[in-house]
Amino acid sequence: MNLQQAAHTEQERRSRSKLEPHREAILTLRKKHWSYRQIAQWLRERGIAISHPAVFHFCVCSIARRPLHADTPPDTISKPLESRPLSIPKPQTTEIKTELTKPRYNTDF
Repeated sequence: MNLQQAAHTEQERRSRSKLEPHREAILTLRKKHWSYRQIAQWLRERGIAISHPAVFHFCVCSIARRPLHADTPPDTISKPLESRPLSIPKPQTTEIKTELTKPRYNTDF
C-alpha cells in the first residue's frame, strides 16, 4: 500500500477552532474590555464548553488573522510605506566633555 492511498483513506481532521463561528461575538466582547475568563464564562452559559486560556489563544490567533484595518473604509487608510518618501533622522551630535579626575584606585606604588 503506498502513502497516497493511505492518505486518501484517513479521516478529515477539524482544522478550525470550535470558537470560529463565534469569532465576531468574542471580538466584540474584547472591544468592550471583557476579560478572557468572563468571555469563557459567557460562552459556557450558552452551551459551549471552553476554558479561558483557550479563549485567550483564540483571540491572539484571530487578531493575527484579521486584516489590520478591518473596520476602516479603504479610502481612509494611509499610504503604504513603500510609497512614502524615505526620511532618515540625522543623529544628534553632542560633545561629551570629560574631565580629568583622580583615578578611582591608588595606583602609585
